[in-house]
Amino acid sequence: MDWSYFWKWTDFLSYVEFILFVAVVLGFSTYLFIDFSAYVETIGFLSVFIEAMLGTPQLYQNYTKRSTAGMSVTMVVMWLCGDAFKTGYFIMRSAPMQFWLCGTLQIGVDIAILSQVFYYTMHPTRSGAATSRHPH
Repeated sequence: MDWSYFWKWTDFLSYVEFILFVAVVLGFSTYLFIDFSAYVETIGFLSVFIEAMLGTPQLYQNYTKRSTAGMSVTMVVMWLCGDAFKTGYFIMRSAPMQFWLCGTLQIGVDIAILSQVFYYTMHPTRSGAATSRHPH
């Protein structure tokens, strides 16, 4: 299996089949192991961790291109505000540790992306010469 093509679906039906397969496997696994707290805790942690990592592809793409041209700064600021409020809520409501830990990770990723915006605006490269203009 060539992992570089994992998310490059040849058609929409292949994508739908994959999502249905994952949903059925996870649904059946959950049905079998619902009484095992380790399984439930693992699924819960993985879900909030995956959500926390949603910004990392953008962070990596900015890093490899040495540019944030075309990226909406307003969108990232809204991510940051939402993640900060959500994490604050988790802390105030004494949510389980994985919630506020992953929320803090999300805030860190948001801040890292905003830092890239400011850095690449101040230090444009030849390939990213248009970094000083960002959609708002």
